[in-house]
Amino acid sequence: MSSRKRRAFPTLVAAAVLGLVGTGVAAVSGGLPSSAVAAGGEGAGSMPYAVDDFPRTLQVMSWNMCGPQRASWGCGGTGTPEEKIGVVTGNVTVNRVGVALLQEVCEDDLTLLMTRLGASWNSTFQPYAWSQEGKKTPSRCGEDGTGRPDRIGTAIVAEGPLDDAHSYPTTQPVTGLNTPFHCATATAWNVRLCTVHAARLGAEQSQPTWDYRDDQFAQIKAVVDTFPRTVFGGDFNALSPDSPNNTAAWIWPAGLYSTGPDTPGYQECDQTGTTRTGRPTHKSGVKIDYIFASEQRNWCTVITTPYSDHRVLIESLTAA
Repeated sequence: MSSRKRRAFPTLVAAAVLGLVGTGVAAVSGGLPSSAVAAGGEGAGSMPYAVDDFPRTLQVMSWNMCGPQRASWGCGGTGTPEEKIGVVTGNVTVNRVGVALLQEVCEDDLTLLMTRLGASWNSTFQPYAWSQEGKKTPSRCGEDGTGRPDRIGTAIVAEGPLDDAHSYPTTQPVTGLNTPFHCATATAWNVRLCTVHAARLGAEQSQPTWDYRDDQFAQIKAVVDTFPRTVFGGDFNALSPDSPNNTAAWIWPAGLYSTGPDTPGYQECDQTGTTRTGRPTHKSGVKIDYIFASEQRNWCTVITTPYSDHRVLIESLTAA
């Protein structure tokens, strides 16, 4: 842990939640994905035109499922595990998602999701842990003593084999919630996939103004820069660098978030031109969820669902 004093991250100001189910598409080429059915996880829809148009197209979904059954996580009223699982399977059916990068997923719910998806799908899971002065205990999905005992964490889910699953160390609170950063290779696409859940401001219980995100983002960048082809995404718990009134833009390291074509870094799913921002992904009206990729983007969509406080983010990529 760095010993220097961390700068504070401003409180997010709540905004009205968008009333639309699908909040539109930023497209480089190809057509529009389907969103209405996928938001609720019901039924099946037609394949989006972009998938037909690009035979080597991979759709990657990132979603914080808000799956914990513990009251302290604030996920009450966001639906049942079956409903949340339906959002993922609905997007597999409707938008032909081939990879899901999931955060706040309970381990038994992941097992049920894999049963729903079928034998051709694979997953890798890493749990959250509560650290008490450096002593770590895996985080439970339910309340201590009375609730579900299965663990909660993050997962990579993909159609086809996943190889070389590996967790990478990042700077974490000594006393507070520790969140994993892990990756696996989708061998069918020869792409290294990584799921992110960054620490929030105040994660260090004794030092609420300490901010670990700058260290974590730099460490994530150092890892993904070693991969020839990569897609990494998740809940970064951070406003994008060019968001208005963002006083914490300094946490983003140079060369992670691209400033446009032929510039260092990785293009973000919802990025337009040189501006490093995008549509809101959280019910508070801000963007804190991201998908970055080394591969060519076709389109990006943000889908509102009642089954989480986070919206679903999907990027279509051309993977040769």
